[in-house]
Parts: sequence; C-alpha cells; structure tokens
Amino acid sequence: MDNLRIALDAIQISPKDWEFSDVRLSIPPLSFGSDAANSHTQYSNAVARLNGKNLTGRGMTFTLGEGNQFVCEAAKFIVDSLEGRTFADLLENPRGFHELLTNPSQLRWISPYSGLPVMAAGLVINTLIDAAAEKAQLPAWKFLSLLESEYLLGLVALRHLPPGETSAFAKILEASQIGVRERCEALGDSKLPVYFTTWIGHSAEEIAAQITQQHDERDIALFKLKVGPNIDLDFKKLKRIRALIAPGISLAVDANQTLTFDEACTWMGLLSDLRVVWLEEPFAPDNVTLFRNLAEEKERRSWSCEIATGENCPNTQTAYELVRGGLDRFQSDPCRMMGLPDGMVTALIAHGRGVAFTPHAGGAGLDELSPHLQLFNLARVDITTDPEDTLTETIGFCSHLYENPIRVENGSAFAPDSPGLGVRFEASIESRIRDYREGITWLEL
Repeated sequence: MDNLRIALDAIQISPKDWEFSDVRLSIPPLSFGSDAANSHTQYSNAVARLNGKNLTGRGMTFTLGEGNQFVCEAAKFIVDSLEGRTFADLLENPRGFHELLTNPSQLRWISPYSGLPVMAAGLVINTLIDAAAEKAQLPAWKFLSLLESEYLLGLVALRHLPPGETSAFAKILEASQIGVRERCEALGDSKLPVYFTTWIGHSAEEIAAQITQQHDERDIALFKLKVGPNIDLDFKKLKRIRALIAPGISLAVDANQTLTFDEACTWMGLLSDLRVVWLEEPFAPDNVTLFRNLAEEKERRSWSCEIATGENCPNTQTAYELVRGGLDRFQSDPCRMMGLPDGMVTALIAHGRGVAFTPHAGGAGLDELSPHLQLFNLARVDITTDPEDTLTETIGFCSHLYENPIRVENGSAFAPDSPGLGVRFEASIESRIRDYREGITWLEL
C-alpha cells in the first residue's frame, strides 16, 4: 500500500492551484430531468479543477441550476482555509477530516452538517480523491477500497452515530482489508446491473418508446417513472405505459418529495396491486417521522411496494434514522452530503440493517460517479454479495459530455477502469470552461 500513502502525501493544498466553474446544461422545459417538483431543470455541475505541480484533479457536485455558483464560492472558502495541508495530514487530524471540511468557521452557520457547506465540502473531497487516485494510477473505487482501515476511518465520519454502530462499522472496514486486492481484481472484471430513469414531462407514448429502446438495445429490465400528487392522472399514465411495454419489464416510481402521508398511502396500495418495485421519495428526506409511519402502515397492510429514498439526504445522521425507521432501499448520491466519503458511510449504515444499497445517478456526471460507490460497497462493506444482485441508477442522456462515459451493455454497467473519478469533460468542453466568477459556462444538450 506504499503507493497509496505516497499519493496521499503528494497532495498539498494550495488555493492558487484550484479553479471552480459554474457549468450548466440547457434543457428545454418539461423534458429531460423533469419531475413533479421540477418541471424545468438545468442540470448543473459545480466543477473543481486542481492543477498543481505534477498533480491534477477534477471533481464535481450537482445542482439543478440556480445557486450553483454558491457551491463554487463555498468550496473556494474551504480550500482557502486548508492551505498548506496534505491529504494525509487531513486524514490523520485528531478532529477528523469530516469536521475540518464540513464545519468551516462561520460558514457552517448557514446549515450545520447539511446543505451548502457540506455539498461544497463534498466537491473538495471528491476532487482530492480524484487527484490521489490519479497519482496512484487507480480508478477511485479501487483506490478507496485498497486504503488501509486507519485511513478509511479518517476519511469517513462515524462520530455522530451511536457508539455501538461506530465500533461495528470500524470492525467491518478492518475485517474487509483481508482479501481486498483479490476482490478488487474480480470486481474490475464484473458488471453492475442498472435501472433507467424517465421523466414526467414526456408523454406515456414517448416514455414507452424510451423504455422499449433501452430494453431492446441495452437489455435494461427495470425503469423508473416520475409521479406526483395528481394520483388519478399519473396512475392512468402509469397503466398506459405498462400496457405499451413488454410484460417482463419491471417498473418503479419516484414522487420527488411531493406527497402528503395520505397520498403516499394511496400510492402504495395502487403500486402494490400493479407490482411496482418501489415508491421513491414520497416525502422530504429529513421527514423521518413520516417515513417511519409509512413503513409501519406498509407492514400493517402487507403492501409489497418498497419505500426508497436517499438522493437528497442531508447527512449520515439522517440516513441512519431513515434506515432504522424501516426504509427498504437507500439511494445514496455521490454529490450529496460530503461526497463519496459520506456515501461510503451510508453503505455501512444500509448493510448494518439489511437495506438495499442503490446509488442514485439522476444528474449530469452521476452516471459516471455512482458505480464507484457501489464497487466500494462490494469491496469493503457488503463483501459477500454478488455484483449481479445489486442495482445502480443510470439516466444516460448526459454521459456523452464526459471523457470517460459510463458503458452499459446487457443491462449492466462496466466497472470504471480509468484513473480517478472519470468526470473530466471531453476535450472540446474542457477547453472552454471558465472560472465561476467570470459567469456561467453553458452546455447544450
């Protein structure tokens, strides 16, 4: 593991080496990315570009447009406060790496342990991980998986979880160090089953055509549809889509936090009758009480439809409460909370309660990032599970923008094999990205 230590020591933070960019994708209203809460999205990345002496790194987080520049500003504030430190210094800090990044003086008051400060911290840490993995000439998932447990425990934040859980998670990371190289080699040759997401602004016929194309060309068998509180209209659309697609295709739905408790119960009953796999995000992710109440109602009524959430979860403490409250499926996002490290913690949390771990990828660059989370999960957390028994989201329509786009064949994604995170834009885009203080860098779909 000496080369990993060398990679960590080589990264000394110098603010002059960092540039942040506000990159937004122009998408027509009621089109790709549309859901019950957002009829018009502008998929956007707050992008970090690290160019130091013999060192490069690229990181990103994800928003829907307005406010993207604020993430850039907050990330610059964090980098300025870390001047002179190496990546290894940060991991060995007694306060914990997570504390240094997510609790920057004064900035934390905006939203302690959540929101803007934590998303900006995620941008910084994802960039550092990319740089270290590139230095070690490893894909990020393999770099993280091969880290000794002492470094992983410095990278992830467990101090806000119950002590019993913290010690159990530490033991998992320590035990999984045995045989990790062999697992990584096997995982590098494996593929991850994916599901595909469609959008509320498209008609039933358009969605059915997308599903049929993805099923026929890439053999994807599970598709997510967007629904909302207009149950009569959306259920009619859902049944129409079901009638237009092949019988063997499975469906899930996503309400994007727009339902009341009674509406969620109505949907759960209808979806169970139609054998829909899950209802995603009926409520805001910090509404732990309603999720717990819905899980209790599901058990009482013997509904088969799963309850899922996680993409907008503000922090690992909330993730722990959601999972403990009866959630069936946790959908960690590599650009929410504190980036990949908090995603790794949610993998531990989900594993500890026997909850399915299904990384979220409904955004620009997330298709490329989410497999890193799932592969780390399989290498260092859920080590007895066959990759074929997992699930990771894909949306596809943004991947052509990146230098190393996700590859999907036969219903599964190939494991990333290029060094780092693989979220550099392709050359013609990379060459015209500018600093966020100079304005927005617009991309066309």
